[in-house]
Amino acid sequence: MPTINSITKGSGFPVVLLHGFCETAEMWFPFADALSEHYQVICPDLPGFGNSPLPEDISIESVADDLVEYLQSLDIQQFVVIGHSLGGYVALTMAEKYPEKVRGLGLLNSNAVADDEEGKHKRDKALLFLKKHPVQKFIEPFIPSLFYEKRKDELSVVITLATKIGLKSKLETVRAYTLAMKHRKDRFEVWKNIAGHCLFIGGMNDSRIPAELCEMHIEARTKIDGYIIPETAHMAIYERPSETVQMIKDYLLKVI
Repeated sequence: MPTINSITKGSGFPVVLLHGFCETAEMWFPFADALSEHYQVICPDLPGFGNSPLPEDISIESVADDLVEYLQSLDIQQFVVIGHSLGGYVALTMAEKYPEKVRGLGLLNSNAVADDEEGKHKRDKALLFLKKHPVQKFIEPFIPSLFYEKRKDELSVVITLATKIGLKSKLETVRAYTLAMKHRKDRFEVWKNIAGHCLFIGGMNDSRIPAELCEMHIEARTKIDGYIIPETAHMAIYERPSETVQMIKDYLLKVI
């Protein structure tokens, strides 16, 4: 069985919250507190991040397999999964490979489309940078760049917190996931054809997941709670916490 560190709060139907790239389960703790009154909330550290060790080989598919195997070890046979950014790639793969287990799926500042050539080139540049520099040199500018530029002063406390969490990332983990994200398959057809009700939350000012791409994901489905939050970039969980947790609560009432 894979070694996965996780935090579990509450009881009821299981809701799995997956963090993003250079994050840990810690980012979800305020949401776990808010949701645990009615649900069993599981916040894992993805393999290699936080206190979960990095396996020898990493792919989006292997991470999805490891998480499902871990949840089975907890006797969790069905669940809702919501993923931020990288966590959304993993959540969507779980829904593709284990549809009978995924009651509901949420993408938060994430998408189902594979990297285009420009995106792959950016991953290659990041990998080259990580060969030449310590991980701190990558994290310190990267995390703040995920927030909406015009609100950075207002959000300085949470930007500092997110950067502090990011700086816990190990170099080999950052390299491994950068490569895994570069090679992830396109799952837009999977997203379109998920049978159940889905959730999509995007940011109007997210340079990583532009508003047009968010609209495409929302319009592709009939069973969807879809939001594009104004004056918000890639970190809605930090930038708009009260709005985002309410969107998740409203969604869970429809699928559980």
